[in-house]
Amino acid sequence: MAIQSVFFARHQGVNSASSNTFVSAHEQVIDLGGSEVLLFLKSLRDCTLNWAKQPGMAVRYQLDTVSFDAFFFSDSALRLVTTQADKLMPILNSASERFDVDVLPRPELQSLHFKGPAACDFLQHQFSLFSGMALGRVEQHYGVQRNDYFVVASAAEQQFYRVFARSSALDTLKQQLVDAHFNPKADAA
Repeated sequence: MAIQSVFFARHQGVNSASSNTFVSAHEQVIDLGGSEVLLFLKSLRDCTLNWAKQPGMAVRYQLDTVSFDAFFFSDSALRLVTTQADKLMPILNSASERFDVDVLPRPELQSLHFKGPAACDFLQHQFSLFSGMALGRVEQHYGVQRNDYFVVASAAEQQFYRVFARSSALDTLKQQLVDAHFNPKADAA
């Protein structure tokens, strides 16, 4: 369901981290599919969907105490990424009863974050991606599917990348990061 592309994004005006590190994160993926996914998302929170013009683009949504990133793949496919799936799933399941939308949690996908001065080069080499888009706001994200991996450009104070895949694929990626002189850190919250 995820967008396939050889182009990728980087946040402009955001610095790279000073050291190359990676960390396992506790994010969950929920895929939404169906003819009314955009109406469904709009029903959760009154908002404009101006971001939904470029496949792979995402923005952060806040619903009361639950937040998630919503990635646009097509008019009938979205991917949500959250650390609060236990709170978000009941909201999604309840709201989906009124729309032609399937809610598919993806518990088999795990998450890994990496950052540092070599992160962009590692990303380009490892996933055969080329910088092609500049993101102007930190609440914007951009994701692409490359083989078994869903790769996301994100930023907070610094540019970082998120990768989602099955555990075995992430174990391989962790070893490749170590081989590229990235240092593991304690798991993220």
